[in-house]
Amino acid sequence: MSGKIPKTIFEVARKAPLVPVSKSRVFVNALNITITADPGVITFKPSGYLSHWPPAERDTSLDQTFYCDYTDVHDNKDAGIGVITFSAHGTWLNVTVFADPGVITLTPLGDFVEGVLVNADPGVITFTARSSDILTELYKTNWVQWSDIGSLDFTIWKDNIAGKRPLDWKGWIYNLKKLGNKIVAYGQNGVSFLIPSGNKYGLETIYRIGIKGKNAIAGTDYTHWFIDSKGQLWSLGEQLKKLDYSEFLSDLDNPVLSWDEENSLLYICDDALGFIYSPLSESLGEGPINITGIGNQTGVQYVASPDTIYTPKFEICTDIYDFGTRKGKGIKSLELGIDESKNLKASIDYRMDKESDFSQTSWYVVDGRGLAFIPCYGREFRFRAASDVYGYFEVDYFKINGVIHDH
Repeated sequence: MSGKIPKTIFEVARKAPLVPVSKSRVFVNALNITITADPGVITFKPSGYLSHWPPAERDTSLDQTFYCDYTDVHDNKDAGIGVITFSAHGTWLNVTVFADPGVITLTPLGDFVEGVLVNADPGVITFTARSSDILTELYKTNWVQWSDIGSLDFTIWKDNIAGKRPLDWKGWIYNLKKLGNKIVAYGQNGVSFLIPSGNKYGLETIYRIGIKGKNAIAGTDYTHWFIDSKGQLWSLGEQLKKLDYSEFLSDLDNPVLSWDEENSLLYICDDALGFIYSPLSESLGEGPINITGIGNQTGVQYVASPDTIYTPKFEICTDIYDFGTRKGKGIKSLELGIDESKNLKASIDYRMDKESDFSQTSWYVVDGRGLAFIPCYGREFRFRAASDVYGYFEVDYFKINGVIHDH
């Protein structure tokens, strides 16, 4: 260190050449000011993150418009936000660009600034372009990335807390959802566990058929339900379990699954068809077609839908029964174990040959005892119940009263 006293150091620094700072006011015309410099670099750094792909369609009703053609308090016309226009001139040759100097045109909007009159042509800043390489990179559709703890910055620094890795199946990753101490990646061609291990995540793929869309998944932190690309319903908790119902769900175009925590029901909708699945009774029924979300806040349940929600009439249909024999059966009546028989009707589907279509009887009223007298003959049957009145009730059982014939 020099032995000079601080005052002398200050004098030396004060006498050094100074870098001009643009704080002075210029009261002259600014005509074609040109700065020759090395190529300028403009860096764009996104401050958000991509939640899923493909992205949702833009809602134009949420767009904001800024009106800049107004007169300010000094009676300046069009005193809105200034516009910076950059135009590059040159030829595109593979990965190398030879270009004329780029031009940024600065257009002053208004002619009265703090009492100083400015009459000037647009200022021009010229960047002298040389040559550069253009680097391109394909979308990493099957990659996942994690950030620093408590941060949305996904940059991988020397501490290696943030990171990224590929999955072992191709296609887009539609959704990442927590399940216990793991993360489940649902995508176009598979379902995989991401298991934390230190600062990284291990991979275990449990299903190599993708889901039917980015919203074909719902559930809690302990159980998920999803529909695969074949229209099959699955549950994923401690184990992966096939529930199927593909004969109904395969017709869905772009299903949206919503989990009703309060009633333990799974709503499946695509704006044309709607179903409700109950994990408690392991049953699937027809439901509203346009529910897009269900949640609870402070004891109040909220249901989201783009339009009015209509609940279809109650109707159930059993699976096919032949009662363990291919002989003909004569049905006399149905007995329904139900706590509310008012406005309830019953019907029977029947056929003699398994290659034939089912025929259906008329609808018969269920009386106060839960009985409906429906004479019917066949080898295979399906049993139905329906109601046109909205209400809550449970059907405990169907009891079939009839006779098995010897032919």
